[in-house]
Amino acid sequence: MILRSVKWLLITLAIIVVLLVVSVATITVMAVQKTPLVASTAPTQLDGADSVNELLGQLQQAFSRREEGHQVTLTETQVESLVGVLQRALPDFKGVVNITPLAGTINVTYAINNTGYYVNASALVLPGDSLRIEQVQVGDLTIPGRFLLGFLERTVNSYTQSEIATIALSRVERVTMRSGELTLDVGRLDELLSELNVVASNMSVSEQTELQQLSAYYLRYLSGREIALSSKPVSLIEYLREGMARAREQSQTPQDAVLHNNAVILALSVYVGHHRVGTLVGDIQPDADKALKPRRGAVLHKRNDLARHFIISAALELLAEQGMSLAIGEFKELMDRGNGGSGYSFVDLAADMSGTEFAKVATHPNTAMEVQNAIARIQSELEIIPPIDGLPEGLSKQAFTEQYQRVDSEAYLKEVEEIKGRIRLLPLYQKEAVRRESAP
Repeated sequence: MILRSVKWLLITLAIIVVLLVVSVATITVMAVQKTPLVASTAPTQLDGADSVNELLGQLQQAFSRREEGHQVTLTETQVESLVGVLQRALPDFKGVVNITPLAGTINVTYAINNTGYYVNASALVLPGDSLRIEQVQVGDLTIPGRFLLGFLERTVNSYTQSEIATIALSRVERVTMRSGELTLDVGRLDELLSELNVVASNMSVSEQTELQQLSAYYLRYLSGREIALSSKPVSLIEYLREGMARAREQSQTPQDAVLHNNAVILALSVYVGHHRVGTLVGDIQPDADKALKPRRGAVLHKRNDLARHFIISAALELLAEQGMSLAIGEFKELMDRGNGGSGYSFVDLAADMSGTEFAKVATHPNTAMEVQNAIARIQSELEIIPPIDGLPEGLSKQAFTEQYQRVDSEAYLKEVEEIKGRIRLLPLYQKEAVRRESAP
């Protein structure tokens, strides 16, 4: 009798496993398609990057006046620009948005690596007194929007141990649409922002990671050096020399060097880059209410903005997906073409790209210790950033469009290749180039 029960139990389990496998296989087959739904290109979408400044201004006002209701208007151009920067960093991803007075549609495509297959998804958003997703299509699968929205709400709440998703959805009091434009009537945000603090508390770890601890250590160490008190601007190489010299003393193995070099870069990105980068690194400030910063900013080529571009891009390379740091830097320059911006600058882009290369070579086990030795005895800024003479900057949107059209044009790519060529000439980064060429 027992043997028969065990037999039937095993048969039942086998049937359940087979059904699960068949179900997953069926869903996968239905979700994957041979034809991409979206064929948009990032360069075209990025043409409107400067329009995002207006959206950021609306969001800043909504957050600063959190006890009032607000209207936030998003245009197709703004949304597609944000999609474009994501596509610039993740070339296998494509997306497009269409907004009409009756509905808004979001279509995305993800190319599965070198298979010729695609995951296509689309969502239909309707106007109304709340956020209404009518349906979501994934390949040949149709999912009711209300079901998916509820599932996401419960999942986010459960993961964050809060009511953040429920509160966020409740803040959307009305959605109206016109051709190419969507307006959200948003309720007061004070409760939502308070709940964000709950989320941060729930998701924070009780112990800092070793990288956070070291980043906090180097932040305190660098802020206590004599150069931090200088009444004149100090070259970024002076801060790097101090940090890397100390890192060399603490590194016994290539793995040690990678960890300490990471920490030096992250500490400097917070100290001489921008203190808000610290939110990406973790709680590394000794006083949460007063961020450490030098008496005068660091410089490269006698410019503070270039030092900040360099070190923040280096940090983003460590913290973000590969390719994201350059995409963010490029997008920021495209935003600057608008009224009130400093204009598109290939000089800034050169600093971004140099910082990215520095992060790569400084945090690879094969070169980390060499970089410590090289930076400890560095004599010139031109060892980490190339000359910037002749690189265009301050280009308005009109001037940029007249000269370069888009970021995939031959003229634009020629300027980028000129920057890459200058960077390749620097001995410090030739180590990274050789490593990439020899990689399988």
